[in-house]
Amino acid sequence: MKHWNAIAAAFAAALCAAGTLSAAENAGYRIDFSKARTEKDTVSGWTYKGKPGTGKATFTIVTENGVKVLKAESVNGTGSILFDISKIDFKKYPLMRWKWKVDVLPTGADGRSEEKDDQAIGIYVGAGRWSTNSVAFRWETETPKKAEGEASYGLGMVSVKWYCVRNKEDKTGVWYVDECNIYEALDKRFKGKIPTKNVALSISCNAQYTKSRAVAYLEYVEFLPAQTEKKLSK
Repeated sequence: MKHWNAIAAAFAAALCAAGTLSAAENAGYRIDFSKARTEKDTVSGWTYKGKPGTGKATFTIVTENGVKVLKAESVNGTGSILFDISKIDFKKYPLMRWKWKVDVLPTGADGRSEEKDDQAIGIYVGAGRWSTNSVAFRWETETPKKAEGEASYGLGMVSVKWYCVRNKEDKTGVWYVDECNIYEALDKRFKGKIPTKNVALSISCNAQYTKSRAVAYLEYVEFLPAQTEKKLSK
């Protein structure tokens, strides 16, 4: 995923974007695509970032069962879209929950190998303008579930701690709801000093290294209080 080589600039640009971020007191924040529309390279409210010299991933708004969702697709390409979430207090809303599905996994992809580092979809939370630090939750192909690792891109300007949430063992074409304690992940990553500025959520889709195709969908990402009842798919 070396499209991260210049992702710091996209983090900065995302801070100026306006998108669909709704909040209710004590209820948390929900980022969805109910009011979004497809634009040239991205969707309204999000900032697109690709890798120069490499094919682009495409991000479009589609409707499934009456609900507008994000579709991410890559054919031998890579890309991400970014959204400003600097206003979210992760200590107050430590539970990150999202609903996603994959139709096509990049063939033979494995996040443990730099030469095969493609994912149908990855959800990143990170901070920084010119150098960035992120945690990532990814739907891999061959990488074992619960595996985790470190990655550095752009001559060390971009640092990522990634976690494999799902892989080829999970059914394609099926929606899943997953969650993590984003406060704990960020607190550990930033050694107790979680940034409150220049913080972005990004969604990636990659099939550049495996020279294959990836197709995935995302309905929403939520940031909720810790006591929120779990209602997860298997």
